[in-house]
Amino acid sequence: MPVEHVPQIVLLTFDDSVNDLNKQLYMDLFEKGRVNPNGCPITATFYVSHEWTDYSQVQNLYADGHEMASHTVSHSFGEQFSQKKWTREVAGQREILAAYGGVKLEDVRGMRAPFLSIGGNKMFKMLYDSNFTYDSSMPVYENRPPSWPYTLDYKIFHDCMIPPCPTKSYPGVWEVPMVMWQDLNGGRCSMGDACANPPDAEGVVKMLMKNFERHYTTNRAPFGLYYHAAWFTQPHHKEGFIAFLDAINAMKDVWIVTNWQALQWVRDPTPISRLNSFQPFQCNYAGRPKRCNNPKVCNLWHKSGVRYMRTCQPCPDIYPWTGKSGIRSSRVDNDIEE
Repeated sequence: MPVEHVPQIVLLTFDDSVNDLNKQLYMDLFEKGRVNPNGCPITATFYVSHEWTDYSQVQNLYADGHEMASHTVSHSFGEQFSQKKWTREVAGQREILAAYGGVKLEDVRGMRAPFLSIGGNKMFKMLYDSNFTYDSSMPVYENRPPSWPYTLDYKIFHDCMIPPCPTKSYPGVWEVPMVMWQDLNGGRCSMGDACANPPDAEGVVKMLMKNFERHYTTNRAPFGLYYHAAWFTQPHHKEGFIAFLDAINAMKDVWIVTNWQALQWVRDPTPISRLNSFQPFQCNYAGRPKRCNNPKVCNLWHKSGVRYMRTCQPCPDIYPWTGKSGIRSSRVDNDIEE
């Protein structure tokens, strides 16, 4: 497909817990009328870790069309984990998102490893065995041209930046690579908040635009905006980011979608001219739960303190944690093989 027919997909993602500390940011980004060229609201992917997460907000974001993915239960370094421990962390968090956030189990398709500390073959075998669709934890240093998402049907083609990387084949499991950015000093980073960020909003816009254009003017591989919400607490960061977001959102060939939407495009490449009717980019969320406007507050003891876990689903008897999710039907806790 000629590159001018390829949509520039933009992947906006947020790691870690979803709660009152980042609620306003997500409202400012997603509830201000920004839409893709087909009129559907822009969407993002949330890699949710469990502790401190408000599951009523998870349900609201999911109801609005965003993608919920697993960032593990305990947010620990995983390079030494066994496959079973990876299952309890990653698939366990998928169950928790379903039980307390109202997210359909089958809609939690992806993961990102905390600290990008992946677990090599054990982690990828877990993704394969537990029926996940993708990981998005591996930085790719080479960025001219940037890498497209790829399947692990074959061994990885790029240098392993944070070992251990997978050395075997995992057919059907995808990697949405973290193509590295360059900051304005020439340094590289795999997440937008890890670069040397300029001291003013204009500089932030300039750095974002420079990296965006490296994708847009070459092969149009999906452009990742990978963040933690805390970065936006600096007013000039947020101001610059929103100016950049508005600039690219005004472009007729830019689509700001979730990782799963992007993978569906990669599996079925559709030219810009036909994208308005491309099914995965539509916004019919009728099958999702309603927004959670009157959550219950579950008072649960955890780590020598009380946690207030908000949810519109039934409260658990215990504070969910790795290997003990409080979900009676848990396949992970009960070691039921897939």
